[in-house]
Amino acid sequence: MDQIELLSKLKAFEHKEVFFGPQGFSVVAKTAELNKAQIGYSIDKNGTSLVNNESDNKTGNWCSSWIVIAKDTELGDPYFVDLKDENLAVYTALAEEENQWKTTLVSSSLDGFAQCLTAIHQQCQQKSAMYVPDDNCIFDLEVIENFGKSLVEIAQTNDFWQNFFVGYVDWLRDDHV
Repeated sequence: MDQIELLSKLKAFEHKEVFFGPQGFSVVAKTAELNKAQIGYSIDKNGTSLVNNESDNKTGNWCSSWIVIAKDTELGDPYFVDLKDENLAVYTALAEEENQWKTTLVSSSLDGFAQCLTAIHQQCQQKSAMYVPDDNCIFDLEVIENFGKSLVEIAQTNDFWQNFFVGYVDWLRDDHV
């Protein structure tokens, strides 16, 4: 897959900005946004590559086939796909040190990621990130757990979504109790 096909898929997302409590996802949908989203990951602000030579690519380095498709609205972490993967699994990554990344699988496919964002939007329909919980938040732990299980099923991965909901519940406890 190339970037033009990827951008076409991203434009088809029903919801490009989705929030759940303080957390959110912002998906790129334009060529300029896609190019800008790569800054700090595969290129620096001057367009110089940050990707090591593929022949000496070590675990943890940013790969040339990774394309940032979205950002976490709370922390700015990247969500990206590997263009070499036909399912376009979606990952996020944390920088451990300069150009060393620890990746986490978010969804086994780009389609699953889109479905997760749609499910989040349908569940709470937030228009922006919340700083303090209000009456529209989900407080029922059983509802949260069941919603989390449905996202795990859609995404076909557990670790990311488990941490996502732990963060949400911690936010509720810190700001509401």
